[in-house]
Amino acid sequence: MSAIVNVSPKGRSDRVSPRVRWLLGLLNRDWSRWAESRSIAYIFFAALYIVPNVVLARQKLIWDDEFFTLYLSRIPNWSELWRALSTGADQHPPTFYYLTHLIFKFGGASHLTLRSTAIVGFGVSCVCLYEIARRLLGPRWAVPAMLAPMTAPVLYYATEGRGYGLELGFVTLSLLMWISATEDEKRAWTVPALAIALCLAVASHYYALLFLLPLVAGEFVKAWMRRSIDVPVCCAFLAALIPLLLFAPLILRAKAYSAHFWAVPHWSAMLDWYPNMTGRMLLLLPAAAGLMFFLRIDPIEVPQVGTPMRSLPVVTVVTFCSLLPVAGGIIAQLITHASTERYFITALPGVVILLVCGLRRVFRNDFVGPALVSALCVLLSVQQWHVQSRGQLDRLREMRSVATLLRRAGDAPVVVSEITVLHQLSFYARRDLVKRLVYTADPHLSVSFIGHDTIDRGMLDLASWFPLRIVWWRDWWSAHPYSLVYGYVGGWAWSTFALHDIGTVQLVERDLDHLLFAVVRTKVPVDDRIAGDPSGKPLLYDQLPADGPPLCKVYLPTDACPVVDDASFTKPIISYPDWLRLR
Repeated sequence: MSAIVNVSPKGRSDRVSPRVRWLLGLLNRDWSRWAESRSIAYIFFAALYIVPNVVLARQKLIWDDEFFTLYLSRIPNWSELWRALSTGADQHPPTFYYLTHLIFKFGGASHLTLRSTAIVGFGVSCVCLYEIARRLLGPRWAVPAMLAPMTAPVLYYATEGRGYGLELGFVTLSLLMWISATEDEKRAWTVPALAIALCLAVASHYYALLFLLPLVAGEFVKAWMRRSIDVPVCCAFLAALIPLLLFAPLILRAKAYSAHFWAVPHWSAMLDWYPNMTGRMLLLLPAAAGLMFFLRIDPIEVPQVGTPMRSLPVVTVVTFCSLLPVAGGIIAQLITHASTERYFITALPGVVILLVCGLRRVFRNDFVGPALVSALCVLLSVQQWHVQSRGQLDRLREMRSVATLLRRAGDAPVVVSEITVLHQLSFYARRDLVKRLVYTADPHLSVSFIGHDTIDRGMLDLASWFPLRIVWWRDWWSAHPYSLVYGYVGGWAWSTFALHDIGTVQLVERDLDHLLFAVVRTKVPVDDRIAGDPSGKPLLYDQLPADGPPLCKVYLPTDACPVVDDASFTKPIISYPDWLRLR
């Protein structure tokens, strides 16, 4: 291996305690051997990543967007899937749903297989970050690059049954292939692999197309430096456009939802991405500075082999990649009019590489530095997993509280004004409770009260494929003079604002941050439907049995479904103060 260059002042390490000096010596002696081995690094990562996330994926309740994946992936053929997505109610490419459909077909439908693409995609991203950092910064700093994403809130997308984890994996793979092609290394397969990775990234989620911006910027710098255009690589970039061309009709139909989309872009959101998606990961920098100061670590640097981080095209790509939330926010403001933090998950590889570069500059020690950062990453990843696991248990308690409250309220029908509650109760509760539940939709009232209609319009559009009871607001209240209404006052539920227009309202009970009202209708709502509004028919719900086990046991027959609603369940309803303590 390359010679070690010690640039520390004499006697500096003598000022630390003998125990600390022994530990630093151990790291200096042994970290090099461990870090040089790909097999050891991969085994260590697999143990830290796979087991906890598989456990979480099997236990976690399915939530709103994941139900889209579950229900649309159960559609038996491509033409019917195309018809469902032609409503414009969901913005994922059909290829993602068809892949999940194939996984269900050959691996069985379960909580784990629903989330398997995310687990694999996020893991592939971490492994590719290891390979990228190994090329740019050396093998010792590659391990922290592989572990860093697991310390951040973005780890959530490793167990979410949507396309974001898969998209992240393909995007990071495309970055690795581009760097390899830039080094003129095995271009016979790295350039085609770059094209395939870009195509599959966009086929996982359309916003992966944004990753072309840093790649094109880096290629422009490379062409300027070499005075020639790399035609094969530029042609590989065009592969990212294939899903857009194939699915253009679906994209245009989905664009109709942007007029009153739930995720309205804001200029401030461009910078909010970094603390919200990286969380404690960025604390590694001040932690490194503190360790450097208190442990008085000697600077020991190893000459780099491969593509150095100072290579201008690579620096350009990594920097532009880390700024994708800013570029994406501008595009959302001017063009798409839809933006949320997870749409820019492709910025993560750039942020991680720049972070590890910063850590290397802080430590200036290629033996002790990466070992200590890796240890910090392990601690933070365990803490991040604990936060997610605790959140899942709290959510299970909350849903049990809701089911208990609604059962105690009698046999009256219940208008559930929050779609998340309806989704989860309809799937996990027993059918005799579910048959009392309904979501009353009205896109026009939704816009007037909370400014968006994505949920109401989408539920009406997809009523033929989703096993939910969705009824137009006017149709429900014209046929039901009395109903209970369960919901909250906030930006995701508009019906509580409209109750005073249709009759008398009495508060019956409360739990969590929700309220249960008894509503006596004295006035039939105005029919505000216009031409082009979704009818909400036919309902898949009408074809389901009124009694029997939860839908979870029907849709995921091999799974041990979480118990949300059971006759033996005696847990108390969670009060509002208790709910605040949970949060």
